[in-house]
Amino acid sequence: MNRTTAAVAAATFAAALVLTSCTTTTEAPSTHQPVSAPTVMPSVSGAETGAEEFIRFVQEKGTSQQRTAVIGHVSQVARSASQGDHRNSYIATDYPQPDDATTRAIINAYLAWAGPADDAVMLVLYTAAGTVMGAVELGAWRTPSPASSGQ
Repeated sequence: MNRTTAAVAAATFAAALVLTSCTTTTEAPSTHQPVSAPTVMPSVSGAETGAEEFIRFVQEKGTSQQRTAVIGHVSQVARSASQGDHRNSYIATDYPQPDDATTRAIINAYLAWAGPADDAVMLVLYTAAGTVMGAVELGAWRTPSPASSGQ
C-alpha cells in the first residue's frame, strides 16, 4: 500500500467513525467507507456539474438543517462521467471540518435533490482545503434500516 492510498484509507476510516458515531436518529444506517475516494476534488471537465441547481433545490425544498449546511457553504457539485452502470458524485464546501450533523445534512440534501433514480454509488465531500472530509456509499443511505422501517 503506497503512502497516498494509506492516507486516503485513514481519512475515510476517520470519516466513517464520524459519520456513524453515536446518533439519536435513524436517519442513515452505518456505512462501509470506501478507500477509493479521490484525495482531492476531481476536475469538473468531463463531468456534470450542478452546484447552482443543488443550492436552489435546497433553498426551496430543504429542511432548515439542510439550508444551514448547504447555502453559502457548497461551492461545487460534480458527477463523474459514467463508469459502466454507475458514477460518483462530489461536493466541495468551504468547511474546514464540519461536524457530524452538518455532514449528514449535506448528504441527505444531496439524496433528496438527486432522487431515487440517481446512479451515483459514492458521494465524496471535500473541505475548504480540498481534502476529503467524508465519503459514503449511497446505497446504504437510500435503503432504510430495519429499525427505521417501522416508523
